[in-house]
Amino acid sequence: MIDISVVIVTYKENLDVLKSCFDSVARSENVSFELIVVDNGASDATKGLLSSYEGSKYIRNSKNRGFAAAVNQGILASSGRYVLLLNPDTIFGKDVFARMLTHLDVDGEVGIASCVIRYPDGELQESIRRFPTLKAWLLTLFKAPHILKKIKAIDYYMMRDANPYETQDVESIMGAFMFIRRELIDQIGMLDERYFIWFEEVDYCKMAHDAGWKIRHYSDVQIEHLKGHAFGKIATLKKQKWIRTSLRKYMRKHNGLTPWVILWILTPVFIVLAFLVSIIKPK
Repeated sequence: MIDISVVIVTYKENLDVLKSCFDSVARSENVSFELIVVDNGASDATKGLLSSYEGSKYIRNSKNRGFAAAVNQGILASSGRYVLLLNPDTIFGKDVFARMLTHLDVDGEVGIASCVIRYPDGELQESIRRFPTLKAWLLTLFKAPHILKKIKAIDYYMMRDANPYETQDVESIMGAFMFIRRELIDQIGMLDERYFIWFEEVDYCKMAHDAGWKIRHYSDVQIEHLKGHAFGKIATLKKQKWIRTSLRKYMRKHNGLTPWVILWILTPVFIVLAFLVSIIKPK
């Protein structure tokens, strides 16, 4: 069995961005891996680019199936001891895979893992979280962070009280670089395809946590992530709709009917606020 199955979901990414990511995978040393690309954009250019990488697999979708469904296609085609969900706008050093494997092969209780994630300018990305709470998300959807710099409930949810430069167990990690142990997949299954985009990785971390696995953030490994490269081309209001829809699904699944009802009733208010912010915020 190979070490890592790298699953990348693409949707109309620029070829230069994809090539940088594929090159990072291809340069990885001291591990065995396979590269599986699931293309929600049905791009002949993406298929052509991938063909130059030996041992890669290309899965073409005639329509955008969403992130969770596309990831599951990649997992079904994978054979590695670990599956890495990797965003196509990431780049990293040749030793990153080997360093993660060194940790995970020792830390058998860890089902999901990630590392320090930075923007291209070196700024830290907030990639570790606690599980979502209704209070934190109500404040977010009411656009409180546009008015107040510090909000206790949101800061706690975003783990701003923790040191991201320390290796630690967390509740949730960003899906841009998400190692998943094969035994975990065998136990709890794959991602919930009821999520089109957003919250599917949070949901999977919650499923793993509830099954007794640890989610660990390793601080001695770093990658670079453009973040939002593809979604930056999508209208803000459409993205806001996806977030609200996925949040309601998550809350209904893990927190019960009451949070779902509250979020549903307040949806018209959130739509108006999202529209207003999209008009007045700086471009």
